Amino acid sequence: MGQIKEDYVSFETARLLKEKGFDGQCLSKYNSNGCIWDNIRYDGMLLGNNDIFPQEYLAPTLQMVMKWLREKHNKIIVPGISLDDRTSSTINHYTVGIWYIPENNGGAFCYTSPTPYNGYSSFEEACEAGIKYCLENLI
Repeated sequence: MGQIKEDYVSFETARLLKEKGFDGQCLSKYNSNGCIWDNIRYDGMLLGNNDIFPQEYLAPTLQMVMKWLREKHNKIIVPGISLDDRTSSTINHYTVGIWYIPENNGGAFCYTSPTPYNGYSSFEEACEAGIKYCLENLI
């Protein structure tokens, strides 16, 4: 088994996160050209928005952002799978939905989907699509 590779949000999503006020503590950042810089602090401290230049962006993992959306904005990213109709055991593609509690809704959950088809080729791509949809449409 190989070394685990972190799945960071895309550069475009990192830019949206900064606009929407994300200030989690991260090990990595994107520079202004979209290149990722991993583990750049020598003192062992994590990065926040105060530790980077204005043209740079924090590079959180997908899981960090999903937790932030859940805890801060009541948006729950729910990735799923679509199975092959013939075998019922082969993943055909990945899907994503978003559960959330709208303001003044008395606690009832609502569901939305980023695209009608939801045909994503990987679990991570589905998570990224759900995150991006939340940032662009629900926050």
